Amino acid sequence: MKQVRIFTTLVLVVGMSTQLMAQLTQTIRGTVKTSGNSENLAGAQIDMYNDENSYGALTEEDGTYRMDDVKVGRYDVACNYVGYEPIIYYQIEVTSSKQVILDFTLQENVQMMKTTSIELKKDKRKTQNALVSVSGRTFSIEESQRYAGSRGDVARMAQNFAGVQGANDFRNDIIVRGNSPIGVLYRLDGVDIPNPNHFSAAGTTGGPVSMLNNNVLKNSDFLTGAFPAEFGNTTSAVFDLGLRNGNNDKSEFLGQIGFAGFELMAEGPISRKRKSSYLVNYRYSALGVFHLLGFEFGTGVAIPQYQDATFKLHFPDKKGSTSIFGLGGKSDIELFQSEDDSDNAYGDDYEDLRYGTNTGVIGITRTHKLGRYTKLKVVAAVNAARTQTHLDTFALDSGKIINYSGLYRDNSTQGKYTFNATVEHKFNSKSSLRSGVRFHQYFFELNDSVYNQDYGFWVEPTSFSGNTNLVQAFVNERYRINKRIKVNLGLSFSMYGLNNSMALEPRFGLKYKVNSKYTISAGYGLHSLLPPFRIYFEEITDSLGNKRKINQDLGFMRSHHYALAHDFSIGKNSRLKVETYYQHMFDVPVDGDGNVYYTLLNQGADFGVNFTENMQNNGMGRNYGLEITLERFMNKGFYFLNTLSLYRSQYTALNDIRYPTVFDSRYALNLLGGKEFYFTEKTNKKGKTSKASMTADVKFVVNGGQRHTPVDVVATEQQNEVVYVNSRTNELQYQEYARFDLRIAYKVQTKKMTQEWGIDIQNLTNRDNIFSTQYDPETKEYRITNQTGILPIGLYRITF
Repeated sequence: MKQVRIFTTLVLVVGMSTQLMAQLTQTIRGTVKTSGNSENLAGAQIDMYNDENSYGALTEEDGTYRMDDVKVGRYDVACNYVGYEPIIYYQIEVTSSKQVILDFTLQENVQMMKTTSIELKKDKRKTQNALVSVSGRTFSIEESQRYAGSRGDVARMAQNFAGVQGANDFRNDIIVRGNSPIGVLYRLDGVDIPNPNHFSAAGTTGGPVSMLNNNVLKNSDFLTGAFPAEFGNTTSAVFDLGLRNGNNDKSEFLGQIGFAGFELMAEGPISRKRKSSYLVNYRYSALGVFHLLGFEFGTGVAIPQYQDATFKLHFPDKKGSTSIFGLGGKSDIELFQSEDDSDNAYGDDYEDLRYGTNTGVIGITRTHKLGRYTKLKVVAAVNAARTQTHLDTFALDSGKIINYSGLYRDNSTQGKYTFNATVEHKFNSKSSLRSGVRFHQYFFELNDSVYNQDYGFWVEPTSFSGNTNLVQAFVNERYRINKRIKVNLGLSFSMYGLNNSMALEPRFGLKYKVNSKYTISAGYGLHSLLPPFRIYFEEITDSLGNKRKINQDLGFMRSHHYALAHDFSIGKNSRLKVETYYQHMFDVPVDGDGNVYYTLLNQGADFGVNFTENMQNNGMGRNYGLEITLERFMNKGFYFLNTLSLYRSQYTALNDIRYPTVFDSRYALNLLGGKEFYFTEKTNKKGKTSKASMTADVKFVVNGGQRHTPVDVVATEQQNEVVYVNSRTNELQYQEYARFDLRIAYKVQTKKMTQEWGIDIQNLTNRDNIFSTQYDPETKEYRITNQTGILPIGLYRITF
């Protein structure tokens, strides 16, 4: 009997040990530092928990913590330290194939706590940047991977937020509160970067495929108005993005096939002793790969060829850290309508187009402690973007091509050298100051030519080689009156070297926490924006071939931003946010010759920016609206994000008449929600353990249709070319834009590998949404071009 009990005990022990060894686990680690001076905090408490498990750790002398053998799943992770405000991250996913690196930056309490008991409260309204008071939110990179219709693109993901909508299905330009997309600023690791999209055009901010890879980005901020003083030369929105550091403890790899292309990524330690790391990612066009394999997909016979790469090297030391980073992309496409059986979605009839872009940025960042309470950050970078366009036209006679002739050529490069220096000083627990200077030295090689059929020779609208500069400086004081009231005061200054235009801009932000469930935020800012640089170097040529430069004296467009927000917590996991805003634009570039349609406020949602010969800073505009957000943060796998935006966007021409802008769609409704299902962990007969999960995400969007101007049919027939009724500019509106998207993903985790299969079906109902209408004087009919129909996009991702 005794032997039986011993045998039974041994069986139970072995069984429990086998089960423990079979369980899927991972390591979570990171650092805890103080805000402002970035000092390491030893003895900070880290707790992570879900309904089934809980873990805890204390930080070491160097501020690091580590928890091994954490079971896979989603956890809330909290950090607290006596005398500092606690922080909690929610629903952090722990997978078997990749370590979780989670850093905390704690902010000192205004009032010292009397006891060591800290009650952690969920507050998901805060941005990464503490200087943002209103009109901002943090987004996680996981959201850009999970949300239906996002295609792994942070710009398309942002279309789910209040006040934001897409310009069209073919590109990822975003319209924020009725503003032109040219006012969107992309900042990456402290560097203002050019258009980060393949097949982009100078002066625009969007494109068909993003070069910003969400697999290498970290959680970042998206701002929609009343920006802090450190953001200049922008009037619409700010993507304040950052590249994450590679894993400095172990090597990890990723492979992915999806909408953006075939992708490989590697990260790991350069020196474990010095805690330095590398991160490198490369993508190649999926359609380009299929073409090489003999499968013909694309926009008709056109195959978009593109590739991009991103890297970051990180070297920490006792006084701070040094990082070297880079992003580059190359894209080419041929849209030949002259080829038999061609059906190119992006091309025009009777035109052959070759188009290519090269874009790159490389920089080095140094963060250095100048003392216990002062930190210096210095950034030096260079970026450049090149476009090549070759456009020919032809005519048909009995199905044969005749009169094949050139129409447009462009081979241009523009870029800049950037130097930024920012100092942050913490005076005490209540007050801190951030100030800095940004110097941009722009360089240009602009060359384009157009065949003028009236004159019978080629003319060069732009032929310029040279440089100019933009200097920006800012100062921002952050003062916490008490635990409930925080004030941000700032001042920004900009000077454009080409014509010595200057802009001085005050900024103000206030956040008042009425109680644990209700917060009021307000903000004001005077903002400015330079027109696209090519406008300054345009020339006109008369019939004798004489050239004259135009638009040399254009200054900044200016914009007053006012915003007021009410944020209510509903239960533990939901919130209701109501925000109102008003923007008054002045000194807006318009056509000085009386073309009432032309204003810079109507530009930027296409493959280029149009401009006229006589532009003046005499226009005005206004945007105002109401935004409502009802959001449930992921809890027990369920989440939703519902937004309603009601707004007006108008401009005033030189005739003092107010017109709707082309972006005055009046309303936008987004309903998004999803559920994540975790299945029971299983072990097969061979002892191999796996755990599966599935995510279903749905999205419904409906926006007011885009504005357009009616055609003067009589004048069009008489002149045999389209003539618009300028007195009714943007009076008409297309039917509402509506789309339903569905995304389903299935993930399987084993001991050292995670695989995910997904399908994102956009426009599931195959609705015909209008992209544009064109009046044909010959047929006397309108030709309608629709947006993208039903579009299924597959995804496969493996990490190990």
